[in-house]
Formats: sequence, C-alpha cells, structure tokens
Amino acid sequence: MAQSTKKRNSEPAPKGTHIENSNRRSTFKCMVIVSFAILLPSIIIGVFFYNINNLQRLEPVKYNEVIPGTNAYKWHYFENFFENKTIDLFRELALNGESLTTIVDDKNVESAGEAVAVGHVDCRHPFMTLNLNRTICHFSNRLDVGMHFVKTGGFNGHIEYFEHMVARIIPFRRRLVQKNYNSLINLKTLIEFNSVEFMDQVKEICADCYLFKKDPSGHQKSSIINEMFQLDLLLMLPGQELPMHLNVPYFWGADRTTLPQWLLVIMKKSKLFDHLFIPQVQGFSWLDLEEYVSAKSTEEYVDINGEGGDFYFYPYKEQSKKNPVTKREEMYREYVNKYVILKQVPNSAIVLDGAQVIHGVDRYRHYDIPPLFSHNHHYKIRFNKETGMWILYDFQENQLRSYYKNDVKLMVVWNMHCFANEEEKKKFHSQNETVSLDFVMNVFKEDLKKKDRLPSDDIEPLDLWTIVIKEYLTYPVNTHQQSSTFFGINYCLLPNIVPKWIGENILQPFLEGRIQRKI
Repeated sequence: MAQSTKKRNSEPAPKGTHIENSNRRSTFKCMVIVSFAILLPSIIIGVFFYNINNLQRLEPVKYNEVIPGTNAYKWHYFENFFENKTIDLFRELALNGESLTTIVDDKNVESAGEAVAVGHVDCRHPFMTLNLNRTICHFSNRLDVGMHFVKTGGFNGHIEYFEHMVARIIPFRRRLVQKNYNSLINLKTLIEFNSVEFMDQVKEICADCYLFKKDPSGHQKSSIINEMFQLDLLLMLPGQELPMHLNVPYFWGADRTTLPQWLLVIMKKSKLFDHLFIPQVQGFSWLDLEEYVSAKSTEEYVDINGEGGDFYFYPYKEQSKKNPVTKREEMYREYVNKYVILKQVPNSAIVLDGAQVIHGVDRYRHYDIPPLFSHNHHYKIRFNKETGMWILYDFQENQLRSYYKNDVKLMVVWNMHCFANEEEKKKFHSQNETVSLDFVMNVFKEDLKKKDRLPSDDIEPLDLWTIVIKEYLTYPVNTHQQSSTFFGINYCLLPNIVPKWIGENILQPFLEGRIQRKI
C-alpha cells in the first residue's frame, strides 16, 4: 500500500501545468523588469532635478543690507512704532469680547461669469468651489493665493494634505476702518499715523509709483494726499500663516465692490490696467498682548526653530522680457525672487506698496496644527475675560477649541490710498462710472490674441479666466531653504488627483510616512 502511494506521488505533473507555471514566472519577471525600467530612470531624473531645484533656492537678504543699485520698490521699517496708549487701545479692542471672524467672510462679488449652479458639470473644474450658501460653484475669493499656497506648499514649501493646508490660511480679523470710512476709532487721535516722519515715508512710497513718476510735474511728493481706507486687527492661531499674496488693488471705476478680488489682482499683475491703478500703501505691525516693553532686536533672520510669524516680502521689480536686454536689466532679473525677511518684534512696523510687492507672514509655531476649517463656512474667535482664554466657535456657535491669551499672534494692518492732490481725492469719492466686466474681458482677449493664446473670440468665461490665470498670475516658488516639496509641488495633493483606490492603498501610506518624518 505504501509502495503504491509513493508511485502516485512521484508521478510527473500534467504537461499543461508546467507550461502554466512557466508562463506565470515569465510574466512576473517581465513585470519586475518593466517596473525597474520605468522606476529607475524616474528616480535618477527626480534626484537630478531635485538637486538642481535646491541649487536654485535663494538666500534671504538682511533687511539692513538690501542689494544696492537694484530696481526695488520703496519700503520703510520702524522700531517702537506705536505709543503705549495706542497699543493699549488696540489691545482693548482685541480683548473686549467682540468676535474676530474668518477672512472668508470678506466677499462682495461672487463671480466674473464663471459661476454655475451646483450639480453642473463645470463644478468639477479644479478652480471651482462652493459659495457660502452652497448654491453655486465659482472661483474662490482669493483663488490666486489659495491655489499657489496649496499647490507649492507656500513660502516654506510645506508638504501637507489639502485639508491641513486650507486650515492654515484662514486667519481671523476685526475691521476697525473700512472703505465706507465707518470707523471704530478716531484716526485723528492716533498721532503715529499723522506724524511728519511717518507721512513723509508714506509719500515717498506713493511717489515711487509708475503713475506719479510718469507725470512728475503734476504729481509732486509734497502735494500727495493719503487717506486710510482699511485698518484691521488680524489674529493667527498656532500653526497658521498669511500666505504670500498681493493686496487687492483699487482702480478708477473698479474695486472689490464691482469685481471679484482675484480678478482685480490679476488685472494689476498683467499691467494691462496700470493707467487706471490707484496707488496705495500698506502698513503692518505686530501687537503684543502683554504689558508693552520697548524692545529692539539686532536679529535679522527668521529662527526656523522658533515661533515663526515673521514678515517676508519680495521688493525687487520684475523686468520686461524684451530681447535684447541691457546688462542692468539682466542684473535685476537675478534678484526678482530674492526676498527680505523681518523678524517679528512687538511694535515694529513696515510700510510698503502691498498691491505691487508680494508679501506674507511666515507660519506661526510651525509644529502646531490648527482645527480643520472648511473654507465654505464661517468661524469666529473671541476673548473671554472671565477665563482669560480665547474661545473658537464654528458657524453654529459650537465651541471648537480654547487657547491661552498669549497662544495667538495678533497684528495690526492698515491700507492708505495715494492721491496726487486734494482734487483727485474728491474725484475718487464722487466717481460714478464703473469699469464693466465686458471691458475687462475684452482687454484680456486682445492681449491673449497678440500672444497667440486665445483659442476663440467666443470663448466661454470659465475657459477665458482659466487661461488668464495661467498666463498672468505668478508667485515665487520654493525660494526658502527649508522647502520640502518635489519640483516645487506639494505632492500630498496627489490623493486628490489620482483614483481613490490608488490614493488609499499606495500613496497614502507613503505620504503619511514622509509627513511624519518632516514633523
């Protein structure tokens, strides 16, 4: 019996089985070879370009060592800017129990013709988002800022999932002065904004604008009139930042009450509407919530291991791309992506032209993670004097989180118009004509046609604005040494792009490991 069993076990397998096993082994070998053939060159190319990318990153420039002889926008830095009584006033306005709301609430015009009803196929467009009432899909209020930040990781080139990135750029604000000039404070009592030294510095920035230089006889520095149209208290939670951006510009006949903010920014960036541009000056100062002590700092660099919250900006002007260029123009191009960084020192301040100079505030407390805000909802925060805590609420007044008094970062931000004289100021306030959306679209169409970028004169608004954004809207990428992105891209966005099963089974485990190592 044992012998018969042995014979049966030693019998050769059927001929077809050998062929099948051989085919499987061959298929496996082919898959391995093909995988290596694809992956190995990709890895080599990736490492090569990664190193090239590293070489192209630029060092920060010390604020007291700005490159001489370069074509830069004017700006001024102040230490101990506000007097103690003014600081006490701002501190009281921040801590009096009134709410500071998220900046997503700052919306006047929802669409430039691209909006569609919820459920429309165009809602799938990568630039589209829901409005606050969830009734239409449209471009977000500051599409220019959010798109660049999420895609590139921002100033520091952070690698994070979409939801985390969005939560990091939704700070809070309390508006003290707004465009209709309703004010919670008497600006005339704030001597800092009315001092001879300050006004002289502001007028110097105004006079540096192209429009004033074009006609110096009619735009003398001494006759320039400045008018504050915005004064805000800004609050950032730990883990938040103000991404690099340009302030929303004002034009004769066009502002945020008539056109979307993202479109106004692109109008200025394109330089096609500069003849209508109204120059402005922005001021920025850090507010300390504790008893103010006069402070000066000799440190000039951001401490990457510290709190962060430092102000950075790109003051060097872009040059035309005409060929040939002069040696001086070539030299200027070298510095376009150089930035200046100011360490956050309580009561220090900077004034510059925020509508033309790209700027932002570095991440405050880098390793904290803010609540996962939705950009489609309202949130607010207010100080509770009884507990001495900041309380964060959602749009339904549910308490989300509390923070100690000094856990948040507060800033004072203001904006001022520049008018050539008193007559121009009066003209601005009495103007009735507005720049129509059709006019703006036609200007862009004509310029795109010259560049051979316009596919059709009858192009739909959504398609037109998609081309316009890609053609005219540029922000610096990966200029900071600490950048962790790959080819200037935040690769944690991949799960939002590829099929779901690839994102969950292949990308997510890899990306989570990368993020944990970075944290």
